Amino acid sequence: MDFMKNIFVDTCVWWHWFSYLKQSSKLSSNLKAESEAFQQIYNIVLNSSSKQFVFNQKIVDELSSQFAAQFKEKVLPFAKKVPIPLTRLDGTYKFDGSILCGGNFGGTLRDLLVIYGYKHADKLEEAAEFLAPDAYLYKTKPRKKEFDIEHMESALECDAELFITTDEKTILNLLEKAVKLYPTQHPVVRMHLIAKLPSESLSILMYSNQ
Repeated sequence: MDFMKNIFVDTCVWWHWFSYLKQSSKLSSNLKAESEAFQQIYNIVLNSSSKQFVFNQKIVDELSSQFAAQFKEKVLPFAKKVPIPLTRLDGTYKFDGSILCGGNFGGTLRDLLVIYGYKHADKLEEAAEFLAPDAYLYKTKPRKKEFDIEHMESALECDAELFITTDEKTILNLLEKAVKLYPTQHPVVRMHLIAKLPSESLSILMYSNQ
């Protein structure tokens, strides 16, 4: 029963895994364990004729030059680039198909930014207003908060069966609380179903291969 095809991997997972490969002793015991689980996931995808990792341009941007070579060598041969259905033209994207204007899921998860009272629009406007001449909006805290949303909407847009992340505080825990507020057909519910830690994802993938 092999029903897993598209596996979206969050930036933090790539970052921790590359760090694990370079010097695992620098990771906490928890992140080391999750990176070991992801290593097994990586091996499963490498040996599969149907599974593939999917990523968007923002993943590449966030990994920056520190892990660019590792991503190119270890990920690109087994991965597919997918678009972001809605984003800001803030200088971080190339017009290479990375952006999908609207799509089916662009904006559908934006409520997560304000669900507990955070005045996101005001904070973003304030950041833009006081931006230094040589600074960039995409490096400000309010704009960075949108990146998690863009990753999740990107995963939904490409119909990913798994969204693997180690970000428990701002993604997994938030989805766990938010899902109770939405009807079963809402994209938040779908996102909650596919968002998993590497260790949880490994169990799902091993079961799907049986």
